[in-house]
Amino acid sequence: MKKQKNLLYLGAVMILVFAAISIFTFIQSNKLIEKGYLASEGSAAENFAVLTASNIHLSDEQVTTLKNCSYDELLASDENEALRQMMDNDSFTSKVDYAYVMIHLKKDEVKYKVSEETKSLFDAPIGTNLDIMWLLDVNVSESAEAVNEEKTTETITMTSDIQRYSYYIEEDAQIFGEAPTYIYNDSEWGSHICGYSPLYSTEGTYIGVVGVELQTHDFNAYRRGGMLAMGLLLFVSTMTLALLFLFLYYKYNKIQYDKIYTDSLTHIYNRSYYNNQFIKKMNALHVKGHCFALMIADIDWFKKVNDTFGHETGDQVLIELAEMLLFQFGKNHVVRFGGEEFVIGLWAEDEDSLRTQLNQLYQRIRDKKFSDQDITLSISLGCSYCYVDELNGWMMSSMLKTADNNLYEAKENGRKHYRIVEYKEQTEAPSNDSNV
Repeated sequence: MKKQKNLLYLGAVMILVFAAISIFTFIQSNKLIEKGYLASEGSAAENFAVLTASNIHLSDEQVTTLKNCSYDELLASDENEALRQMMDNDSFTSKVDYAYVMIHLKKDEVKYKVSEETKSLFDAPIGTNLDIMWLLDVNVSESAEAVNEEKTTETITMTSDIQRYSYYIEEDAQIFGEAPTYIYNDSEWGSHICGYSPLYSTEGTYIGVVGVELQTHDFNAYRRGGMLAMGLLLFVSTMTLALLFLFLYYKYNKIQYDKIYTDSLTHIYNRSYYNNQFIKKMNALHVKGHCFALMIADIDWFKKVNDTFGHETGDQVLIELAEMLLFQFGKNHVVRFGGEEFVIGLWAEDEDSLRTQLNQLYQRIRDKKFSDQDITLSISLGCSYCYVDELNGWMMSSMLKTADNNLYEAKENGRKHYRIVEYKEQTEAPSNDSNV
């Protein structure tokens, strides 16, 4: 029992460790899938940004003008229209959602700070400098008519102008670097791969960066597909390991069970099985309205077989007789009780049914030549039966004693036959005998 518990603990630990490794692998795979996807799409975003930057030609004077104009004036400017026209081709419109020029203002150029009125627009404390400005801004999927739609109130114009700004954070150092780069951006405007490229004026002055945001509508589907495949693989692997362990555990228990309860010679159940499992098994096989019969059989003159042909032949005779008993009554019903004695327990419809089965067994034994020595055998058998709904240890012990007495009577009266008696708790002597 202790070995079984230790084996269960070991198996549980193995499965938990494998499950932990699977979860870790799943998480890391998610990161690698995301990294691989973003690297591929990021390179494309960088290329779009570099291509766009190479086609934007702004002088220092134009930059100054654009800095000072309102957001509405920016959208209506020739420079912004030029960027929009650049985006108006299949190569861009099929992939790009937004294109813009973004600059980092100097301290003396800051126009707005986060205020009580505008704090809902920015995830920053009140008083934070709004020092990131969009110099050009094109929504590639938006029509020019929508962009130039007239604003009707000063509040709307003011809000639109402030939305042109943001605030500088540490992550922006990568964006405003000297080399093209990309980031993954997930915001209220959707998920995008944002490519960035440095932008210089026609005079060679550093302006800021060109940003191009690529559509990533398929990113989540791509990741879900990859993670589903990985998840299924790990799930199947974990379940396979668990099922393999359960199978091995079952086989181990069966080996241990057979080792304890199986006779090593005949490979049928032994006396330990009778003492510990037999009653439980017979109760499980109970048939309502049937009687339970307990029999004990003994090979007649078996010592003579051993003395004449040797113990090896005697062993073969025992094996072949055990096979016949199994064929007649079934594996769960037959026990090698010791030496050449066998105990059989079964549920039968009535005494006539018992006689029919025993007559069939005796006929098979008479027709059989045992071992390669063609030995003819006979058996003596004692049986007691009773109509009962549930067996218990005391009753089985008493029934076995009665069956053993009947076996003794059969041997005393010429052997080669069986005796059957109905077991009654208050009856000490057999009430009936039968010969064949």
